[in-house]
Amino acid sequence: MADIPTISVLFIDSSTNQRTYWADQLKRCSPSYEILEASDAQSGLDLYRSRRIDCVVLDLALQDESNYTTWGLATLVNLVPIARKPRIAVIVLTQLLHRGVWEIAKQNGAYACLAKMFTSGEDLDKAIRRAVAFVGQVPKEDRCQPN
Repeated sequence: MADIPTISVLFIDSSTNQRTYWADQLKRCSPSYEILEASDAQSGLDLYRSRRIDCVVLDLALQDESNYTTWGLATLVNLVPIARKPRIAVIVLTQLLHRGVWEIAKQNGAYACLAKMFTSGEDLDKAIRRAVAFVGQVPKEDRCQPN
């Protein structure tokens, strides 16, 4: 039996419970996931810049240390500065159900936008695998380097 390649996934979500829940869901789908977690945009970006990450799962409503909600789209733009040349697969997984926000996220480089309440672990697993495969098809010389 061939080894299944490891897929490293970084969850950026303010909620510890949500990060734990989704990490558990992915691990049930496949043991090939390496899960990393960040509770805010800055620590997520720092982790992304310091390690090999195949996919970022990003909540659009992030809380900072002062408990103010920050816009996850700014984090998305930092991860994918050129939307047509993604270097990293990004899946938005959020409680925000506004289609306009989802379209903005997709226009700014998110491969997919999923609603937490309507998404299963299997749905997230499929989206991650498709996004990682899609980014892998972008020629390396065309991939944007992170800031």
